[in-house]
Amino acid sequence: MELDGHIVEFVDSGALRIGHVRKSEHRRLRIVDRRGRESSVPRSKVLVVHGRAPEDGFPKAADTMLEAAVERAAAIDVELLWNAVREGRPDTTLDELTAQYFGRSAPELQSAMFRALEADSLYFGRRGGGYHPRPEAQVASERARLEREREKEAFRNRVGDMLRTALAGDAPETEPEWNGVVDRLERWLRHREKDEVGSVFRRIAGTHQAREAAYELLARLGRIRENDDRFLLIGGFPTTFASPVLEAARVLEPVLDDARRADWTHRRTVAIDDVETVEIDDALTVIEDGPRTRLGIHIADVAAFSAKGDALDSAASARTATIYLPNVTVPMFPSRLSAGLASLVAGAPRPAFTIDVRFDSDHALEAFEISRSVIQVAETMTYEAADRAIALGERGLNRLLAIARRLQAARAASGAQTHRRPEIKVHAANGEIALRRVDADTPSRLVVSEMMILANRLAADHAARDRLPVIYRTQEPPDQAPPDTTGLPEALRFETLRKSFKRSRLSLSPAPHAGLGLRAYTQLSSPIRRYADLVTQRQFAAALSGEPHPYDTDALLGIITSAESAEVEIRKLEQTSTTYWILTYLSREKAGAPLTAMVIDGKGTLELTDYLVRGTASEARDRKPGDVVTAHIDSIRPTAGALRLRILG
Repeated sequence: MELDGHIVEFVDSGALRIGHVRKSEHRRLRIVDRRGRESSVPRSKVLVVHGRAPEDGFPKAADTMLEAAVERAAAIDVELLWNAVREGRPDTTLDELTAQYFGRSAPELQSAMFRALEADSLYFGRRGGGYHPRPEAQVASERARLEREREKEAFRNRVGDMLRTALAGDAPETEPEWNGVVDRLERWLRHREKDEVGSVFRRIAGTHQAREAAYELLARLGRIRENDDRFLLIGGFPTTFASPVLEAARVLEPVLDDARRADWTHRRTVAIDDVETVEIDDALTVIEDGPRTRLGIHIADVAAFSAKGDALDSAASARTATIYLPNVTVPMFPSRLSAGLASLVAGAPRPAFTIDVRFDSDHALEAFEISRSVIQVAETMTYEAADRAIALGERGLNRLLAIARRLQAARAASGAQTHRRPEIKVHAANGEIALRRVDADTPSRLVVSEMMILANRLAADHAARDRLPVIYRTQEPPDQAPPDTTGLPEALRFETLRKSFKRSRLSLSPAPHAGLGLRAYTQLSSPIRRYADLVTQRQFAAALSGEPHPYDTDALLGIITSAESAEVEIRKLEQTSTTYWILTYLSREKAGAPLTAMVIDGKGTLELTDYLVRGTASEARDRKPGDVVTAHIDSIRPTAGALRLRILG
């Protein structure tokens, strides 16, 4: 059929579009739309052919045709048509359906019928240019689905209206569904449950602000308990264990009767940690053999209590790490395990994972052996008590200090950055906030740090040598040599070094760790509080027992992915919480007081010298980095981590 000059309707991306045929070709038509744009359309896409019209009069004619087609389509009863043709006619055409319904077929009626069938696709399916009536059972099923979807949409609209009202400050308590909506919003916030109410709230409040807005709303509605931590809730971190996990911990028994374990219980073993620590991961045994030294680095054997896939393991895997906040600790395992049976507390025999290291008279490493053991800590010392013992000349600890200094010097010679910042320890309880400055470079902290680095380094060397699949921690060297920080104030030295080093990564291949100055490094020294450490410990435990490795490379890759993302989340949470409590302390105790601060950069950043927390001051832009100034608080918003200062003088 020659179509030059005709108005036609054709299918394009599932919709019916109208155009004027400028030229007919063999299998295609050059068609102009109402805006005068030309396109090439296959003849097979044309469904409706209207009469001829001049091209310049086409836009107005098309508007009239479309308006009439839409009006007719709205009046078509598709269900009535389906009932008339569904028996005995499996396939039909647009022309036949139009004639069946209207008693005749014409282009303007076909146009209306197509639009009606597309608008209500419940009753007919379209294949190309043909239609088939859907079976009755399919129509009934689809009708029920659509009804459920309509009910869901109506529910979403009602919930949206209620939540908007509540966010505006007026809780719609007279609505019969309101309490249920609040219950679901609370579960969404506390447990990260997928819930329609949470989805609606996220759309209303905005994706990035939704959880904080939900916290504020629930607090106003009295749903936030006094001991609920703001940042844990907003972050969606679990704070309690399910009953099966608690029961699994309750029925645990001590693990001491394994005859294959090396017995260290007759050796004096000490644990050194912070006074508040209850999850004691590590302990040390020093055996002096004249000028030579034998050192037992003992790590809590958590693998003895929890196997891959059990209830305790599943809970720890989901949490990935213990979270330490100033006002609350959220353990990776229930306390019966983390602070009890696995913790290397004094006076109780405990299963351990031991790296037995031998040093010569110059404190150079000679040999090491890894085994599972049983130990009994004789004394748990605070870092402060250990420092006093070192100062008083305690032989074993001073021998350890000499070894630690040699190990640190060797790492520094390999490019390690051994600078460690002081930190502010914050403890918040019962409305009181206590701040304590901790020097990270005291002798006892150096000893513990270097012994744990040594244990992890030797474990990495062992795993690499025996091709044991474990998780390594690696760090690429800086793109260029770190600048010389000699003579810089401590805060600027830290800032300079922080910017020069790349972030460490987890890997399945041994590779250098530039920041530590080591050729390979793994982590198994904290299995009570880091899930990836426990996984590595299990790999070693299986190898030592001659059993198959519990984790293949695919499983380890999955653990790496979750561990790295969780590590970032938890570190951010801990930093945010610490900053909040320091700022809260400052707002209570130091409002209006003069504070010593150091200029960090040319952007107005200051660091409070006594509190190691940063703020901004516009006047600081005129000062040099490193300048020490006196300032007072101009404004402070602890929940936002925001501090503005004003420089005095």
